[in-house]
Amino acid sequence: MKKVYLAHPISTRGEFHDSKRVANRIRALGFKVYAAAENDSINDKRNDPTPLDIYYGDIDELRTSDIMVVNLTGGLQDGTITEVGWVAGWNEAIGGNAVINIIGYTSNARLLIPQFHKGIPSASANHLTLGAIERWGEFVGDEDAMIEALKRYARD
Repeated sequence: MKKVYLAHPISTRGEFHDSKRVANRIRALGFKVYAAAENDSINDKRNDPTPLDIYYGDIDELRTSDIMVVNLTGGLQDGTITEVGWVAGWNEAIGGNAVINIIGYTSNARLLIPQFHKGIPSASANHLTLGAIERWGEFVGDEDAMIEALKRYARD
């Protein structure tokens, strides 16, 4: 069974619960899924995890994944962007063979259809991050497009 690492912002209650919903949608396709929101040892803050606890907890799961699914919201999501960078660096370090494929999508409708006012977009995504995703996979658009992309991986 292929393992998916779901990189999804979880700082707000809404993002936290949405991450679990998306993880269950991916599981319904037959994948094993790691979603940080479900890892109470590092995300139940009553356990007082250290930054190193969080790093090792997530990186160990990334290292054993076949696919990273990343939700780029264009918002403050330092951890999610760090995860993309780690996967891109890992893939580069092993000689250019994509051990962990990346599928990027967004839950931010303004990223998909931005409005412009005096040349300023209503939302944005970091192009270095988008480049890392495209180097090691694809940015597919919205959540339904991500599910369709995963169905291709499920057949492989």
